[in-house]
Amino acid sequence: MHALAVIHLKDEFPETYVQTWYTKQTQLQIYSNFIRPVRGPKQWASLSNMLPILPPTLRRPPGRLIKVRRKEPDEPQTTKRFSMRGVDMRCSKYKRIGHNKRSCKGEVGQNIPVKRHKVGVPTQQQATPNQ
Repeated sequence: MHALAVIHLKDEFPETYVQTWYTKQTQLQIYSNFIRPVRGPKQWASLSNMLPILPPTLRRPPGRLIKVRRKEPDEPQTTKRFSMRGVDMRCSKYKRIGHNKRSCKGEVGQNIPVKRHKVGVPTQQQATPNQ
């Protein structure tokens, strides 16, 4: 719009600034040839010296591979997930119900601290022989 305003201010014709391929005469020359439709393979020109066109080679897509098999649409979609609802937590260190290993504070029963010993160092009970 600004270019047209400047062209009119100069008292010139806008057609002089248009490229030749946008003119009506050029468009008529482009579409003047009649394109004949081809009805089928019998009218196709045979090219015997041409190699067959092969599909592109498959490339491995980037990212992590999918390990789970994709199921067919008619296969049942079963997922086995077990709920922990109704199961009591049990500490794997002291085999007590009510807490787990992560929240264990080293206490058994009535908040009595457990004496921990190092592996390989004999405790007093192991050092004294049974009578």
